[in-house]
Amino acid sequence: MRTDGIALFSSLGLPGLNGFVGEFLILRGAFPLATWATALAVIGLLATAIFILTILQRVFSGPLNERWFKLPDLTIGERFALVPAIAIMFVLGIYPQLVLGLINSTAINMTQHLR
Repeated sequence: MRTDGIALFSSLGLPGLNGFVGEFLILRGAFPLATWATALAVIGLLATAIFILTILQRVFSGPLNERWFKLPDLTIGERFALVPAIAIMFVLGIYPQLVLGLINSTAINMTQHLR
């Protein structure tokens, strides 16, 4: 899988990647407060999924234009530069508590001031 494909799957909210955690927490928190708005947001997520999957299909499955044949792929250095970003996507998707543990106390204090 190409690195840009992994980033698109992360923004799609695929479980195991960082985008899933954010989408899940937002929908879980919004559902008890505004069920109708959460349902509308889910419809928006489905439309986004269709859009992203269409982009993936057109970019990776279509024929290569002749003018792009000479364009080189990523160099080894560029690939190694992307490895930390991809690793963070997977680590935060599998174990989001690394970040959530740091911000949880601050979020609790902020919500107590709002009450």
